[in-house]
Amino acid sequence: MFQTGEFFARCLSPLYFEHPVRGSIHRFKFRGCQSYCFTYGPILADCIASHYAGQYDILSWVPVSSKRRRTRGYDQAELLARSTAQALGVPLVATLFKVKDTPPQSSLTDRARRRANISGAYTCLDPAQIVGQRILLIDDVVTTGSTFSESARCLLSAGADNVLCASLARVPEH
Repeated sequence: MFQTGEFFARCLSPLYFEHPVRGSIHRFKFRGCQSYCFTYGPILADCIASHYAGQYDILSWVPVSSKRRRTRGYDQAELLARSTAQALGVPLVATLFKVKDTPPQSSLTDRARRRANISGAYTCLDPAQIVGQRILLIDDVVTTGSTFSESARCLLSAGADNVLCASLARVPEH
């Protein structure tokens, strides 16, 4: 959960990003297996329903850049969020736009570099639609939380009341 100015390292994730989940998510994300969202969405929705019930008003996602969307042909986080929202029966709202085409976070291993890489990368699409809203933000994988932290900072700065985060998978802490 995010509240003004602070990041809570916990993000709700039903799966760990390790074999065989890692390979499956890579196929979903990089190899055009868009239909995987119809399996992933309900898995994430069940976890959300068990842990975040009644704690959010709208569901949104962490978008990829326009360049990456053109190259890939889709935004995997949006597909995951759509499937999750449908399974939960909640409204899906586009809240963020990625204004910087940053290098992939997965190419950076240092927490500080990840934070710097993503800093200022997002803007709120329409602050009027999120003022006072409790937002559940979806992404595919969380590693250090830098992307969620920056996205939540942007939404909270635009007037969101609270931001909860959920990803399909998380990198295990060692």
